[in-house]
Amino acid sequence: MLVQGWELQVELRYQVPVDRLVKLGRSAGRKAYRSVWVLFWVVLAAGSTMFFASVFYRDALDVWMEEAGFPLAARIAIVWVPFAVFLAGLILLRRLQRHQARSRLDFDLTTRLSKDEDGLRFATDGIEYYVKWRGISQMLMEHDGVVVSCGNLFFLVPDTAFPDAGARLAFIRDVYGHLTEKARSISEKYIRPVLNLA
Repeated sequence: MLVQGWELQVELRYQVPVDRLVKLGRSAGRKAYRSVWVLFWVVLAAGSTMFFASVFYRDALDVWMEEAGFPLAARIAIVWVPFAVFLAGLILLRRLQRHQARSRLDFDLTTRLSKDEDGLRFATDGIEYYVKWRGISQMLMEHDGVVVSCGNLFFLVPDTAFPDAGARLAFIRDVYGHLTEKARSISEKYIRPVLNLA
């Protein structure tokens, strides 16, 4: 592997503090979804402007609404119209971000899950994750599958991936048996009911 003109003979080792990762999440999110980030501030500015304009021109709005036959409409509009515009903007921005995320990655790829003595491997044709047993921070149960968590990274193994309920239970027991004590204690309230039913 070439890195800046020299051949990398050894693996690189480094640590990144959690504070830096939090900042990276915000910074990378702003860069990756720049249009959503810019539009968020536009929506915030528009909602704020509408709110302050309706407060500043409240008397004129009151007179105008009373003449139109809606005496309380101005007072209601001061709060609810800017709020409705802001909320509608946030909903549309969320849809735009989801659309952009879907256009960047194929979410319909088949995931292959395999296990070895050191952990679990989740792989598609485009990406691969290897989660060591000690890296699993929690197991959860969802209505449609089993979730393996590594910090804020969640892997859903749908119930439909297993040939039968027995294979699903064996997977849960196996992964739960490899968890650290801390991960097991965090997962207990979600996994124990499933294990007790067997």
